[in-house]
Amino acid sequence: MAFLLMLKQAASTETNPFAEAIKAELFQLVLGTFSLPINLPGTNYHRALEARKKIICMLTEIIEERRASSSLHHDMLDCLLQPEEGSKAKLTNDQIIDVIIALIYSSYETVSTTSMMAVKYLHDHPKILEDLRNEHLEIRKGKLPGDALNSNDYKSMNFTRAVSR
Repeated sequence: MAFLLMLKQAASTETNPFAEAIKAELFQLVLGTFSLPINLPGTNYHRALEARKKIICMLTEIIEERRASSSLHHDMLDCLLQPEEGSKAKLTNDQIIDVIIALIYSSYETVSTTSMMAVKYLHDHPKILEDLRNEHLEIRKGKLPGDALNSNDYKSMNFTRAVSR
């Protein structure tokens, strides 16, 4: 129920074969999140990576349809497709897809469980944690004390975005 509501808010998608297809792939993605990260055919992790690719294809199709259309749906996708006020920079399809996947995933799985797994993986891979810290510290160096991070800072966090996928 929460998943379908979030999908409707994110991309004006009602209950239909598309919503059911995304739900099935998202379920595979969730299973892979809580499995050993072994990318071999037949493992939950491998199926999750394949499911993510399918979700990306489905969302790319919707985004391309929206970009080609002049009609508004008054949903989150419309907001993501518009540049920020005072900025000419638009989000890329990859950035929009990352946001939508995060939204629908979080409607399906709890934040606490996902956060716990992220902490576990960072604990198990100290080199990745170190690289994340270094990337964040480099960005902080370019800011004044007390300055908050903004969307441009996040966009420049290539390693962080890759890890969070």
